[in-house]
Amino acid sequence: MPELILHGARRSNLVRTALIALAEKGVDFTHDPERPQTPEQLARHPWGKIPALTHGDVTLYETVAVTRYIDEAFDGPALQPADAAGRARMSQWISVYSSYFDPPVMRQVVIQRLLRDPSDENMIAAGIPESERSLGVIDNALGRSPYFVGDDLTLADCFYVPVVDYLSMTPEGEKMLAKTGNVTAWLDRMRSRDGVKAVLEG
Repeated sequence: MPELILHGARRSNLVRTALIALAEKGVDFTHDPERPQTPEQLARHPWGKIPALTHGDVTLYETVAVTRYIDEAFDGPALQPADAAGRARMSQWISVYSSYFDPPVMRQVVIQRLLRDPSDENMIAAGIPESERSLGVIDNALGRSPYFVGDDLTLADCFYVPVVDYLSMTPEGEKMLAKTGNVTAWLDRMRSRDGVKAVLEG
């Protein structure tokens, strides 16, 4: 069996998504903490982004493709629903994440507050209304089931948890999460899972 290698710096929320999928699936792999835009990463990803995955003659980039390959190519607990409606809902929540959740929450609040010095306070302030709106939408969803798609963890949960975990480390996030009890209960549930804990605390 060829060696599976995940390429990408661990600090990246999307690398963490792939690491959580690998941990929850129970897949053996090697982690290459490659940074974006290096010559090596540009050879794997035309835009030099992370993560990327290599497995023998398979090379993949973009986190949706990477995580679906992890789930479908290996034995272990399923990370995608067995039924068409469940898979569609999972895809819906991943699309919501990419289009509506990540831009304000991760790009405008988390990155500015945790990674930029000094932070752009105007950008953070501009991102809060849409962050609150997005958190309200997922709070409603998580009030209906313990995970995004019913009673079992799916790839959708793997996408959201690194960003919500980072958000909880910011003063703005503390205030927003105090108003979204279903999200905080879900985050506690996710953090209690061995695979998630190993990634978030590693």
